[in-house]
Amino acid sequence: MLPYVILLLASAIANGLNLDYLDPVKLQTKTPASDQQQAASAIIAKYSNQVTVEVNPILFHDNKDVFSLRTSQGMLRIRASSGVAAVWGFNYYLKKYCKSQIAWQTQRVAIPDPLPEVDEFIVASDRFRYYQNVCTTSYSFVWWDINDWNNHVEWMALNGINLALAPVAQEAAWARVYQNLGMNKADIDQHFTGPAFLAWLRMGKVRGWGGPLLQSWHERQKNIQDSIVDYMYRLGIIPVFPAFNGHVPKAIKRIYPNATLHTVETWNKFSDSYCCDYFVDPNDPLFNTIGKMFLREITAGTASDHIYTADPFNEIKIGGWSTDFVRDTAKAVFLAINQCDNKAVWLIQNWMFVHDPILWPKNRVEAFLTAVPRGRMLVLDLQSEQWPQYYLYDMYFGQPFIWCMLHNFGGTLGMFGSVQTINNAVYEVRNRVNTTMIGIGLTPEGINQNYVVYDLMLEAGWRKKPIQDLDAWVADYAERRYGCNDTADVWKLLLHSVYNFEGLNRMRGKYVITRRPSFKIKPWAWYKSKDLFDAFKKIVFVVNENCYSPGFNHDLVDITRQALQYRAEQLYINMLDSRYGNTWVYNATVSQFLDVMQDMESILATNSDFTISNWLSKATSMGKSEEETFFYEMNARNQITLWGPNGEITDYACKQWAEVFRHYYIPRWSLFLAASVDAKARNEVFDEKRTQSVVRATVEKQFLYVDIQPSINGDSHVIARKLFEKWAYAPDMDDLPLNVIPRENNQHTTLADVGEEENRLSGSPTHWVRNPMRPRGGLMLPPWEMHRFAYRREGDGDGTKTERREEKNILHRYKDRSLVPILRRNK
Repeated sequence: MLPYVILLLASAIANGLNLDYLDPVKLQTKTPASDQQQAASAIIAKYSNQVTVEVNPILFHDNKDVFSLRTSQGMLRIRASSGVAAVWGFNYYLKKYCKSQIAWQTQRVAIPDPLPEVDEFIVASDRFRYYQNVCTTSYSFVWWDINDWNNHVEWMALNGINLALAPVAQEAAWARVYQNLGMNKADIDQHFTGPAFLAWLRMGKVRGWGGPLLQSWHERQKNIQDSIVDYMYRLGIIPVFPAFNGHVPKAIKRIYPNATLHTVETWNKFSDSYCCDYFVDPNDPLFNTIGKMFLREITAGTASDHIYTADPFNEIKIGGWSTDFVRDTAKAVFLAINQCDNKAVWLIQNWMFVHDPILWPKNRVEAFLTAVPRGRMLVLDLQSEQWPQYYLYDMYFGQPFIWCMLHNFGGTLGMFGSVQTINNAVYEVRNRVNTTMIGIGLTPEGINQNYVVYDLMLEAGWRKKPIQDLDAWVADYAERRYGCNDTADVWKLLLHSVYNFEGLNRMRGKYVITRRPSFKIKPWAWYKSKDLFDAFKKIVFVVNENCYSPGFNHDLVDITRQALQYRAEQLYINMLDSRYGNTWVYNATVSQFLDVMQDMESILATNSDFTISNWLSKATSMGKSEEETFFYEMNARNQITLWGPNGEITDYACKQWAEVFRHYYIPRWSLFLAASVDAKARNEVFDEKRTQSVVRATVEKQFLYVDIQPSINGDSHVIARKLFEKWAYAPDMDDLPLNVIPRENNQHTTLADVGEEENRLSGSPTHWVRNPMRPRGGLMLPPWEMHRFAYRREGDGDGTKTERREEKNILHRYKDRSLVPILRRNK
């Protein structure tokens, strides 16, 4: 450990923020400027032949990317510090001067002739613009081929992203490591999950489910790695490679019986067959051995750019948990990386602190972060728009961090965003005297939804202050997306409703229609229906055909879907109200509820962006035999529905796609409600739990095998107009309760991201308690977490007795004394 001690001492001697190892001038120039210039020019040439590009690293300013734009003699001349900066500059020109947009699912590029004149010089606001969550690879990218990845890397470059997770064939590398450690094929097959669940295998949460991996999968991923990592380098985008995080297969115990291994606690009630693996003790020599073996395999034949990611404790707890344990783990992870690459930086998500703050008191977080030399760890503040952690942890105790917008969980659909926060908080933190923020980032679990929010966030990469008039900005957004200025009012209404969430509720994109049928769901909203339906009205009555771009057609369907989703939740509440009343009224309300779901299917089926076709066809196209095709399709279907062999996290990755409504959401609600209607008619007690079991067996599990035919049909404009006329003025529809947990002024808090099923159904906890031990507002705990904090065993952890007494005293400070017996029963 002597080399590590020397590194830590050197870090302690240094004053201030050490960014020597996080210098874009060094990291983005691994590829010669001429190669970057050529790669950037090739992308731009797809849109215009009136552009010249010059890439020169000398243009970097204060270690930040730069681009300049100038028109001369009918040509646009771009000079930039890197290839990615040149492409970024071109997109800046497209957006601002050509009123064009290149988004995830749609694009509209209209470059005037002659070219609009420009003379601008832009310096990036930060060193880095980061992209991806470790889950995105499974929820959005899992079935992609090289062409899909090429297009996406180009989108990254167009938006100035210069730091991103690399699409790496991790399991192919791990298979070679495991073989060298002495494991056989059966050991490895029992460990690897299927493709749709690899993100959680890598974090040590599950094993085996949906697997084993096929050799064709390994070969495909290796080809993608070789091609796409090279493309990232040629553009000056820094690829982030994975590193060893401590998790190993079960077979390791047989091969190394004397190694010190720790068990991993069960994640989301997965059975022993699929959870969990072992965690190598950080002080066991085996940890360092495996760490170095993996890095050498993963970078063989591909030069790395010195930034590596590893998340040892993401939503899990290890046996032997203590502050010493997490400190030693941090040292061990970094030591293995540094011994393979002495310029290495460890990139880590902060989600473990957000997910379960009880496991991470402030002293433990500090011990973990400061175990790595300052400036050799880069923290992703993963959900800064709702759960910023940099204040709670004193700017990560001197470690640099990136302000990230997470926004989406599971790749779910539903119009939602926190535009006001995004437009203000980034700049406030960036400009603080003691800030360690060095970048912005997008960290959604899934993409292809709510593009407006991401477009706004990406502009923080070059903006120096908040947008003063967001109404004007969304009007401009609509013009870029549609090619007309007839829809400004639509977007102003959306801005002040669905995109104006400013609460602390856990937002997971799960609504009544996509939840498992139950009479215990508690719908709520953060906006009034009038704004949404006014926007619905305005967009369905747009008659200017110049507006009918792919983006307009997409948004027409999405706004219609959102309006009907809202109506469905109102009708659900009406069902609850009528359930114990008149039988005829209850039956009629049930029919209305199912009717609106069928109408949702009809509008979704008019646009391929809202169908399952692409998801399934991409998955099945990978199969080289009937058996392989079945394997990939099962993975694809299970992830978006049951998510596990027995529905362990059912509907977490739910998708509002037409075919999923037809074969999954509508049938299960129909069966559930039919049972309820029948019980009422017979004057019997409705058994919800047993009915849900029948629904699981006859609908949910059968979805894995049901024949799904493509259902793209109908005219979006005609159907949206008819649905507006049908539902916009439906009677007896009270607004959903505005049940938003407010943020307190000047208080920076965190809420545990775990809870019981009843709280998941509600989405809006009503009782919260503040921990006075934490600075600046400190830790907020929901009541279902109180018993875990208050009744921690004396032998757990390494906190002092005084600290444990104060933890217990929180229970006595809790205002709602009626909950105390409940908490104690949960002990």
